Amino acid sequence: MKLRNIGALATVAVVAFAATGCNLVGGGKTINFAIELPQQGSEKAASDPIINGIKLAVKDAGGEVGGWKIEIPNSVIKDDALNGAHDPQTGAANMTQIVAIPEVIGVIGPLNSNVADAQIPISSAAGLAQCSPANTNPDLTKGDHAAQLRAGKPNNYVRVVTTDDVQGPAAAQYLYNVLGAKSVYIIDDTEIFGKGVADTFEQAFIDFGGEVVKRDGAPRTTQDYNSLMTTAASLEPEAIYFGGVTASGGARILKAAVQAGLGDIPYVGPDGINDGDAITPDSFLNLAGADAANSYSTLAGIGTFDGKEAFDAAYQAEYNIAATGYAAQGYACAQVFLDALKRAAATNPADKVALRAAMRAAVVDTSITYKTIQGDIKFDANGDTSQLIVSIYSFDAAGGTWKFEEQVDYATAAE
Repeated sequence: MKLRNIGALATVAVVAFAATGCNLVGGGKTINFAIELPQQGSEKAASDPIINGIKLAVKDAGGEVGGWKIEIPNSVIKDDALNGAHDPQTGAANMTQIVAIPEVIGVIGPLNSNVADAQIPISSAAGLAQCSPANTNPDLTKGDHAAQLRAGKPNNYVRVVTTDDVQGPAAAQYLYNVLGAKSVYIIDDTEIFGKGVADTFEQAFIDFGGEVVKRDGAPRTTQDYNSLMTTAASLEPEAIYFGGVTASGGARILKAAVQAGLGDIPYVGPDGINDGDAITPDSFLNLAGADAANSYSTLAGIGTFDGKEAFDAAYQAEYNIAATGYAAQGYACAQVFLDALKRAAATNPADKVALRAAMRAAVVDTSITYKTIQGDIKFDANGDTSQLIVSIYSFDAAGGTWKFEEQVDYATAAE
C-alpha cells in the first residue's frame, strides 16, 4: 500500500454563475436546496461551517440559475440530532419531510454515514438529488449494501469527500512513516463510520508493519473510559487511534487516556474530530483543552487549494469567523447543485416535478467535470468523487486550531 504526497493542485477559481436575465415570477420560479445536518451539541461545531459554505456558494451565484431563484429557508434546514448527537431515525424522518416539499430539488447532507444509510432509500425512491459534504463510509456507494439501499432505483447520491478505505490508510501512513509510531491502541465508537474507518486504519497500519496492541469498541453511551485506558496504558502503545466523532466520545476518550498516562503519545482521529477551533463551543479542541497537545486529525478531502486564501477571506467577511472543517466541501456540494441546475433548467422542464427529475439526472452524470472550489471533480457510477485526497492536521496550541500539515493522494494498494 502506498500513499504519496501531492503538491499544489491545479488553479481553482471559485465558480460564479451569471444570472440569465430571466424574469422571476414569484414562487412559481423559486426552488429550494434543502440542508440536512445535525445542529446540536458537539455536532453543531461540524455542521455550522458546512451550512455557511452552502449559503455562501448560493450567494456568490447571485441566488439564481437558469431562470430559477434559489432559496434556503429555515423550513428546509433540518436537524438530525437527538439529545445532542446525530440520530438515524430522526434523519430518516427529516428526509421523508424533505422529499414531500415540491420546491426542494436537491438536498445537501447528511454529516454522518449511519444517517445517510437511513436516508438514501427515501431520497432515492423520491428521485431527489443528494450531495454529502462529509459521508465517508464505503458501503453507502459500493457493493451489495449500496444496491440494497437504492432498491433498483437510479443513483441519486454523490459525495465530494473520499471514502474511509482511503482516509484510514492515509492516517496509518502518517502515523507509521511520519510520526514514527510502530504500535497503536485502537478504539472505535461501534457506529458505521467509526468502526468502518478504524477497520481500514487497522489493516493499513498492519500492512505498513505496525502492531495493534489492542482494539476496543465503546458505544457513545459509554460513561467511563478510565478502565479501558488504564488497560491500554499497561500495553505501552506508541499511539492511539480513535474511530468516531466528537459526539461519540472523541474528547472524553482522550482525556481518559491522558489521565492514564498516555498524554505524551499521538492521539489520531478521523474527520469526526476535526470540527472547529478551541473557541468553537463543544468542538473536540474546545472539550479536550490542553489535553489535545498531541492530537492529529484527518479530513477526507483537500485542505489547501489555490483558491483557499480568497475563500477564507470571503467566508471571514461573510460570517466573521474562520472557515473550518468541511466548509469548503459544503461550498463544493452547492457548486455541484448550481452546475446541475443550470443543465437541468436547459431541458425546459414543464414543472418542478420535471425539474427535480432533470436535476437528479444532471447531478449524477458521469460525463461531467465539475469545476469546484476543491478543483475538478467527476463522479463515478456509484456517486464517488474522483478526488482520492486526504488532509492531515495537527493541533496548534498557540492558535488553538487544527494546523494543516500535508495532504496525500491515494495511489495504489498494490505497491
